[in-house]
Formats: sequence, C-alpha cells, structure tokens
Amino acid sequence: MMIDAAESTMNSSRLSIRSLVRRVSGRKAAKASAFHTHSHLSCASTVAIAIIPLILWFSRHGTIFAPDWRVKTFCYCLVFACLLIPVGTSTRTGLLCIALLALLMLRDFKRPLVYLTALGCLGLMAVPFLPSAFTERMGTIKTYQGDSSASTRVAVWQWTMEYVKTHPMGGGFEAYRQNQIRYEKVALEKDGEGHQTIKRSIEIDKARAYHSAYFEMLGEQGYPGLAIWLLINVIGLFRMEVLRRRYKKPDPGQEWIAPLASALQNAHIVYLLGATFIAIAFQPFVYMLIGAQIGLDTYVARKREETAWRPLRKQRLAPA
Repeated sequence: MMIDAAESTMNSSRLSIRSLVRRVSGRKAAKASAFHTHSHLSCASTVAIAIIPLILWFSRHGTIFAPDWRVKTFCYCLVFACLLIPVGTSTRTGLLCIALLALLMLRDFKRPLVYLTALGCLGLMAVPFLPSAFTERMGTIKTYQGDSSASTRVAVWQWTMEYVKTHPMGGGFEAYRQNQIRYEKVALEKDGEGHQTIKRSIEIDKARAYHSAYFEMLGEQGYPGLAIWLLINVIGLFRMEVLRRRYKKPDPGQEWIAPLASALQNAHIVYLLGATFIAIAFQPFVYMLIGAQIGLDTYVARKREETAWRPLRKQRLAPA
C-alpha cells in the first residue's frame, strides 16, 4: 500500500516536472519574460531536488523491482539528473534546496565526518565543470538589489504585508493583479578604463505575482488561510519525525518505515524552502506528498493496533 503511495508521488512529481518544462518552452516560444521563465524553472528545480530522498529510498526498499545493482544504478543516475536540473536552469532556489538536502541527509549517516568529507570533495570537483551562466547567476544571491527578479520579490512581499493590514481575510485568488510596486535596482557597470561605477535606477511595475507560497497564502486567503496551511505542513513534519524516531530500531520486517518517514520529511522540508521563493502553495505536489505521509502514518498505526491486540481468553468453539 505504502509502496504504491510513494510510487504515485514519484510519478506525479515526474509529470509535474514535465508539464513545467513544457510551460517554460511554450513561454519561450512566445517570447515571454525571463522573470516568469525563471519562476517556472525554480519550481521544476525544487520538485526535482525534493524527490531525491524518495528515489534513494526506492533504491534500498523497493519491492516492484528488487533493489539489485541495476535498480541502484538507475536510481543513482536519476539522482544525478535531478541535481543537474538546478545547474542547467541556473536557478538560485535549486542551489539552496541542494544545500538544505545535503544537511538533512547528514542525520541519517552513521559516519557524518566521512559524509561531509566526501560531499566537500565532490563539490570541489564539480566547480570547474559548472557553466559560467550558473556561477554568474549564483553570484546575485549576495544582494537582491542587483537582480530584478529578487528586487520585485521583495517589493511584492512588502506590498502584501501592507495589503493584509486592510484585508486580513485575504483578497481571493490572483489578488496580486491589483498591486503596483516601485523598487530600486542597483547595478555595477564598467567603463573603458576598467573602473566600476554603481548605477541606481527606479523601476515601476504592476500585477507582479507573489513568488512565495507563504505570501501567496497570506495575500489570497489572509491570516486564517496561512495559519491552516502552515498547520497542515507542520503536522505532516511532526508525524514523520515521530515515526522516524519510533522505528529507529525496528523489528524484523519494519526496516522500511523509518527511512520512508525520513525521506518524506526531507522532501517536505525541501519543498517548504523552495516555497519561500516561488508561489507553489496550490501546486499538487505537496498535497500528494502529504497524502503519502497520511497513508504511511495510518498504515503503521493500524499495524500497531493489530499486533498490540491480544484476546484475554481463547474464544470457545461453537457447538456443532
């Protein structure tokens, strides 16, 4: 049952990435703005990194295909492909998700120093092979004012905070279309002699999307909607932590429970980080992830009740 639920989440994630890529391609064909293109690519990068823990879980505990060397090789290649998506799309959100996932996986390793050493070596080996577009894009993390994408995010978030002061219940779906923002953009320009000068410009825009799931919920559903959404996510994380600790030393046949709970929790945390910078509060991926968490929790609880129940006396056989 839980294998099917986890596989459904994986298949849905694959379809989500495919649909996002198609949407991006369509926008490029229509000469859409780079701002919206990077937003969809960030969404694809977040989902790709979030499903890595589930892929690794399948490589060890899958039942449809026995976890032999062929399955492990395929899963490791798939993980490598997922890691390439943020690099190929040059998304800062994807880079942050990779860093967070690396830290989260540290708690599941028995030898953390070996893990950190191997991770550092792999990182140093990968730096020379990174494309220049990726390194230039990552350099804009230092300051949000040097990039229009980050500047508009901050401006829209400030507008949302002001908006909910007069609309505490939110403005409904696509309430962002009524915003009009004004932000400062700072850029470094080089002259012919190699000197750098700071150029400041004031940009004015309107109908900018939230580009944050938290502000998306706040602006559209208000404080009650944001509280309910956060509560749903926190409950899922809490229950997975309970299962992860409860089955840390499992009985025979229960070795798969704690790793699956940890994988679902890690995927959820990575999603919540990516959701800070992209408006994916209503995307189906997280709700399928929560559905898999609910399925695991209820399945394990039912199995515990079955094993814990013992009749006080043997039932008498009915007379013939």
